[in-house]
Amino acid sequence: MKEKKKILLSLAALAAAAVLLLGLWYVSRPQPQVGEKTVVVQVIHGDRTSKEFTCRTGQEYLGPMLLEEALVQGDTGPYGLFITAADGETARDELRQWWCITRDGQQVDTGADSTPIADGDHFELTLSTY
Repeated sequence: MKEKKKILLSLAALAAAAVLLLGLWYVSRPQPQVGEKTVVVQVIHGDRTSKEFTCRTGQEYLGPMLLEEALVQGDTGPYGLFITAADGETARDELRQWWCITRDGQQVDTGADSTPIADGDHFELTLSTY
């Protein structure tokens, strides 16, 4: 009986910690900026040439803005937009290529559809190989 209480208390503490961490993430997650904004997107191709695009948008997230501006093509799956092509260049599966998203040279830890954008942001889409 004493062992069951310990297990139940441990499970309750674990559940409380999970709820606390989820609440902390929800409060501290990056928030999108509402309204018109100017965002620069630099596409770095496989041959390392690059092209910059200046976008004026009311979108709040990167994925919808990229599609609205026709800068990318992709597939929508359970995790949102998976970019398959940018500025006319398609990532080739047989070469293990993919489009890496960075903001000011730092890799973002969210997908395109859940990356908030703000006025003055600079994003890079780099054709990468893994």
